[in-house]
Amino acid sequence: MPVIILIFLFIQACAALPALPFDPEDVKMQGLQETFQPGVLIVRAAESTTEETASILSSAHAIIGARVLEDYSSEGMPGLQLVQLPDEMSVEDGIAYYSVKPGIKYAEPDYYRTASVIPDDPELWRQWGLLNTGQVFREEKPAGMPGADINAAYAWNISSKSDIIIAVLDSGVDYLHEDLSDNIWTDPQTGTHGYDTITGLPDPMDLASHGTHCAGIIGAVGDNGKGGSGVSWDAKILPVRFLNSFGTGTISNEIAGILWAARKGAEIFSCSYGSGQFSQAEYDVIAETKGLFICAAGNEETDNDLVPNYPSGYDLDNIISVAATDAFDNLASFSNYGKESVDIGAPGVDIYSCKHNIYGPKPVWRDSFDSFSNWTIHGNWTLDSGDFVSGPSSAWGILNRTDLNQTHMPLIISLNAPLNLVNLTNPIISYQLQMVGIESAFSVEASTDNFSWTRLEYDVSPFTLMTWLYRECKIPADMTDGPVYIRFVADGTFIGCWLDDISLSDGYGDLVETRYGYMDGTSMATPFVSGMAGILATYDPDASYSDIKKAILETVDPVPGLSNLTTTGGRANLSAALLYLEKPEQDEIALYPGWNHVSVAKRLIAGNDTAHSLFGQITNTS
Repeated sequence: MPVIILIFLFIQACAALPALPFDPEDVKMQGLQETFQPGVLIVRAAESTTEETASILSSAHAIIGARVLEDYSSEGMPGLQLVQLPDEMSVEDGIAYYSVKPGIKYAEPDYYRTASVIPDDPELWRQWGLLNTGQVFREEKPAGMPGADINAAYAWNISSKSDIIIAVLDSGVDYLHEDLSDNIWTDPQTGTHGYDTITGLPDPMDLASHGTHCAGIIGAVGDNGKGGSGVSWDAKILPVRFLNSFGTGTISNEIAGILWAARKGAEIFSCSYGSGQFSQAEYDVIAETKGLFICAAGNEETDNDLVPNYPSGYDLDNIISVAATDAFDNLASFSNYGKESVDIGAPGVDIYSCKHNIYGPKPVWRDSFDSFSNWTIHGNWTLDSGDFVSGPSSAWGILNRTDLNQTHMPLIISLNAPLNLVNLTNPIISYQLQMVGIESAFSVEASTDNFSWTRLEYDVSPFTLMTWLYRECKIPADMTDGPVYIRFVADGTFIGCWLDDISLSDGYGDLVETRYGYMDGTSMATPFVSGMAGILATYDPDASYSDIKKAILETVDPVPGLSNLTTTGGRANLSAALLYLEKPEQDEIALYPGWNHVSVAKRLIAGNDTAHSLFGQITNTS
């Protein structure tokens, strides 16, 4: 009658256990874990003459009817063979048989070996935040410090996948990018890839690169031989566009994006934005949304304990506030901090990732400012034949307010006739802009009646020095079924504004250039933690948001550069967070005749101080 014995093994790992000689008892445990190939053994004869070795092996094989699959003697390994066991013999019994045969040095399972999963992406060497070996990761920059990364390389041996939907609330995402497209969420009903709260359309295409760069950090496709790798190789990225091409957005559009993403199943929200104004509505929406919000601490070099940044500064259980670190584990020079208000550091300097591609739209209308015949101008505008993108000239406006109390007219340049959008499926306005300004404001506005105007793009800046940049803006859904007037408005204490090559196109056009590049900011640090959260939530589906947050914050690498500057004093560590969530496994172990003890073959990891528990059931089959 079988005897059921319940065992409880409690193992405290402070250092790696020494490698032990092979013990057949280990196989009883390991065989149930499928760690070796069934039906075969690796067998080696003791050192002897070639003839004696061959005789010993062939005799041993013949008794049980084993067959040699591979003989390595001719490759400099005399007496070493891969042997196919007879169908009725288990690996355990085969080891027991060969181990007692005279002249046999050893017999062991043909163990599986798993590749050390460093992906083959050609630009991984640039991504020090994932893997910092002390390499030079950027031209004309010093080499990094080994280990000043999120320890992704080891973590990828455990898990590199995220089944959790991660919403990227940003400037959109280039969902056509070669290193992102396979990891972009697709609406099962419409086939679209996200939402644009600015236009109200289900097209979150990025026109600024910021959101694409963040999405690439979270989940650029790993091990695909292209570009770099995301924290998660196989992610579900849900793009939500609420920031325009200048990186500016409203709280109302942010809220609309959060709620829309939550309805679509997002559980992680990556929020690489912020400002100093408290919003109760923003607070309430985040507090009442089922999900974990990873928020940028800000780039003002300030103490958030004294000058809060929102939404990262809200004291909510479902927010993680992220500062930026460099390749030497120092707080980035631009990063905000806060011993009470900023939780953790993550890589945020010289971060390499995807950027939105360059496409070649085919304009259906265009004006290059050969003259002002198509325009009505307000303020000091002239044609500049000395500074333009395409000749012979650009439109140049200048405003210099010597008396700040005096009422004034901003610079406005308006199309005389409306643009016809009928039959256009995706109308996009593009333009070339150059600006110099102090306390400046710029906007692109649209109207269906030439009276009531809607901002399509806008930016406000205390100081602007912008060389010629190509910019695009989308037409809102409620304006796409008829003619639309367009105007450009510039204002400020002092401003010089140049415009050229205004065009209307239908869609983005054909791919011209696939782009990758570097960016800095707590905006870049945030998606490192967002990607971590997605992997952790997938690895342990039963973990709550507070469990995920705790795993991330409890397992940081303490670094002097963050001491007293964040609540944890450390930089994120993905592998440690995964190990933190590991749970003991339950196995059934057969106790064979003559066995009186169980050997646990599991090797514990050096430096891992976590206590591991192993529960098992042993059945005495004698």
